[in-house]
Amino acid sequence: MKNNLFISVILQIKIMNKKQILHLSFFLLIVFSFTFFACKKDSLDKCDGNSITTCTEDPSKANIRIKNNSKYDFCAVVLSPPARLVNCGRIKKGEKTCYHAFDQAYNYAYIKLYIEDKEFVLQPIDYTGEVPLDSGKYTYILDISDFNARRISLTLQRD
Repeated sequence: MKNNLFISVILQIKIMNKKQILHLSFFLLIVFSFTFFACKKDSLDKCDGNSITTCTEDPSKANIRIKNNSKYDFCAVVLSPPARLVNCGRIKKGEKTCYHAFDQAYNYAYIKLYIEDKEFVLQPIDYTGEVPLDSGKYTYILDISDFNARRISLTLQRD
């Protein structure tokens, strides 16, 4: 049955005049273009499809927030001092997040973020020999030190 349908379509295309073939080609181009661009939305999904971690503050712990000090808007920002993963969502250029309390944190941490559809990761190797942060409020100030190499720079500021 499928072969008969395919042969029928081929025969109908052969008897079409040039104007009809041009219209069909134009229609197929529009359909394929729409399909391609409609499927090209993963960068939006990375930004919009994530649940944001609820803000917490605890004066007996290290409370950390992120400041976007770059010229780019960040999305799907994930912060993970050793024991806990926090989704900070979107952070526009110049903006700060709320604080998140951590039982243990250091002067740097794992951070993953997206700028448009490009992934940037700051990956600590380990925290051997590092001294944990005291209780209090801190800001990880993030910048993009090399966009093409996808490098994040992090500076710790005590608030």
